[in-house]
Amino acid sequence: MKLQDQFPYDSTILGLENLYIVDYEGNFLINSSAILTQGKTVVRNNTYLLIESLEGKNGKMYPVTFMDAYYKDGVSYLFVQDLLTNEIFSIDICLECTENQNKWVLVDMNCLSKLFDYLTLKSYCGNCK
Repeated sequence: MKLQDQFPYDSTILGLENLYIVDYEGNFLINSSAILTQGKTVVRNNTYLLIESLEGKNGKMYPVTFMDAYYKDGVSYLFVQDLLTNEIFSIDICLECTENQNKWVLVDMNCLSKLFDYLTLKSYCGNCK
């Protein structure tokens, strides 16, 4: 049984608003600025980089495995496992808040690589037009 099955939600409305969709394979489309993955989709048992404390310079990064997620009352709860300590913990996203101030970002390694490539090219070109 999937964790989401224990928490009823209106999948039609959320799907039409493109906020939270669970596909037939169990992949989760979570439309939030905190999800930096291909198509805003997180896949069970895939490895991601969790970056916390975005405000300051003392941010922490954790390699994590995405375990499961569920949606309840406007908030999506994601369960991840830290690959270094094997600790399982949850992180949450308020999907109905338009001025969402996330204290973390979940990044796919492919998207992170593309971001670094972009920043490298931008710094190399400088003020090129």
